[in-house]
Amino acid sequence: MLECRAVTVNAEQALILPAVDLSLQRGTLTALLGPSGAGKTTLLRAVAGLQAISSGQITIDAQRIDALPAHRRRVGLVFQQPRLLPHLSVVENIAFPLRLAGVGRRDRLAQARGLLDEIGLAGLAQRSVRGLSSGEQQRVALARALCAQPRVLLLDEPLSALDPVRRDELRGLITRVQRERELTTLLVTHDRGEAAQLGDTLAVMLEGRIVQHGAPRELFERPSSGVLARFLGVRNLLRGDVRDGQLHLAEGMVAIDAPDGPVLAAIGPEHVRLTADAPLRLRVHSAVYLGSVVRVELRGPTTTIEAHVEPDDTPPAGATVGVELSRARLWPIPDHEQPALR
Repeated sequence: MLECRAVTVNAEQALILPAVDLSLQRGTLTALLGPSGAGKTTLLRAVAGLQAISSGQITIDAQRIDALPAHRRRVGLVFQQPRLLPHLSVVENIAFPLRLAGVGRRDRLAQARGLLDEIGLAGLAQRSVRGLSSGEQQRVALARALCAQPRVLLLDEPLSALDPVRRDELRGLITRVQRERELTTLLVTHDRGEAAQLGDTLAVMLEGRIVQHGAPRELFERPSSGVLARFLGVRNLLRGDVRDGQLHLAEGMVAIDAPDGPVLAAIGPEHVRLTADAPLRLRVHSAVYLGSVVRVELRGPTTTIEAHVEPDDTPPAGATVGVELSRARLWPIPDHEQPALR
């Protein structure tokens, strides 16, 4: 179990991380999602021992590691770029952490060769890393991180520099290795889809703070703020007033489970239905075929809603339709944000 408690990082008289709290359960993969400059890589470097912390604690299984040098923390780290040593062969690159730890040449190379099968590069032990593809180089970097038997694995956007095919292949490898080894893993990414696909849990960092941490579906369907909802790409954010279990919009009313008062409500497009008799009436602005569904944009004087509908059920542009929102999926967020959404 990895725990960061009130971890603060100051660099060059600037506050980079303000008292970050984050817990990873043993054997789980947590995706750390956030925009560039949010502090994600700084947190990884602090856990790995490459960035000094100003205050707070970092523990693995209740043992403090923040005062230990990096090579004694048993934390594996894979960077966005592989950072392989060009003068060493594939197997020697993989074995390099054991070389630094003083393990004999025969033993460290034997352990490294055992990892070649696991990462799908059997037979390339003596190849120069210069001749490998970008995906193969990143596999070698992953094997190098695993070679020292880390207690925690840190992945700093390891897929971002790869083409889509190699990204999918390495994504599958990371998932398999993490599951088989039951390795506590923290993956940094700015890709929302990647975070939702890979993470057992998802933590969102904005401006150096963890603003929500939980199951991916919980964050996407029940964001804790409008700012977080926007960052996660939640398209349907409705501002209105709740009275007697009804969300009042300029175009009509929808049922909602929320106390009376102003509210900002979020709902996914897959939970929006078009029906003839719904009291909320909107006009079809556009319809875009996405393959399995059609994305329909519905507009009113003050409200815009996106719905995903079956291709055969798509209404024509310009038509006025009834819009039904799933009460169970309409998530209320306290409305403390200004100015009003458009």
